[in-house]
Amino acid sequence: MKQYFVVYDVAVKDFALSFSSKIRGKVLGELPLICDEIHKNLSSVESICRSLLQKQADKSCTLLSIGGGVCSDICGLAASIYKRGIRFETLPSTLLAMADAAVGGKNGVNLDGVKNAIGSYNFPEKTHYRPEVLNTLSHKQLLSGAAEILKTFLLFSPKLYANSLSTLRSLRLLHEQAPDGSSEERQRILGELAEMARKAAGYKLKVVKRDPFDKGLRHLLNYGHSFGHAIEYKYTESKAAERLSHGEAVAVGIVMAQELSEQMGWSERGLAEKIKKDFESCGLPTDCPWTREELREAVLNDKKSENGKIDFVYVKRVGKAARKKIKI
Repeated sequence: MKQYFVVYDVAVKDFALSFSSKIRGKVLGELPLICDEIHKNLSSVESICRSLLQKQADKSCTLLSIGGGVCSDICGLAASIYKRGIRFETLPSTLLAMADAAVGGKNGVNLDGVKNAIGSYNFPEKTHYRPEVLNTLSHKQLLSGAAEILKTFLLFSPKLYANSLSTLRSLRLLHEQAPDGSSEERQRILGELAEMARKAAGYKLKVVKRDPFDKGLRHLLNYGHSFGHAIEYKYTESKAAERLSHGEAVAVGIVMAQELSEQMGWSERGLAEKIKKDFESCGLPTDCPWTREELREAVLNDKKSENGKIDFVYVKRVGKAARKKIKI
């Protein structure tokens, strides 16, 4: 009988315990974690490893992560080092994790304020998709995940990009009409969002398999992130009470990347404005409170910058991605 040890984000406790009770196999134990950037550290990894040891988990045990990207980051690292590696599966509880973090294989924790300073590559053997878990998310959290999905389809699929816009416009309309509603229409839309995330993850996985250790091709997935990460940093630096989520910052970063590429004559004319209007129609932000010059230092601090240059990603047209080494 297959053995599992379940680690879950306390934010989705009820869902996680319900899912754990239905697992086909023996559950050795369950460990709740506070999954935020403050607790994304070696202490959390140590608590998982100690719990596994106390339950006498051996190499046949599978560590199952139920939570968002922070949870899978912590669990992936723990699974890669406990007894030199045990099996690892994820059940992403956020739309962002469904489309992105749960399948990429990058795991890590923060150290002395440095994000993901300690980490490993450890790919989950299986990713479980459960649309019902999206009921635990706020509209802002859904939009954060939606931005990553749109990013992926802008890179690889004009058809899925158009289809996703339709679904997200329906979500926005429903939210405006009934912000706290739980109608059949909402459940249908959440099901479509989960399927969109699964398809986006499929595209990501194809890239990751060709470049598992992030040597070059995988940088395509950084589309919008150089500016997006810089925007996140500036919000943190300014200690603003109201700030953009990761996905919202990426949405703004995508628009900025396209504006720059269009100014340089590298992409289809009018594409930046089209993407901007598309995102706005879904309820995503598109305006940056800082200029490119004001973001420059933060962009150069990005982990993918080298010798004052960044591996800049843009799309020539929807579905046709490109990269250039440029100075910001």
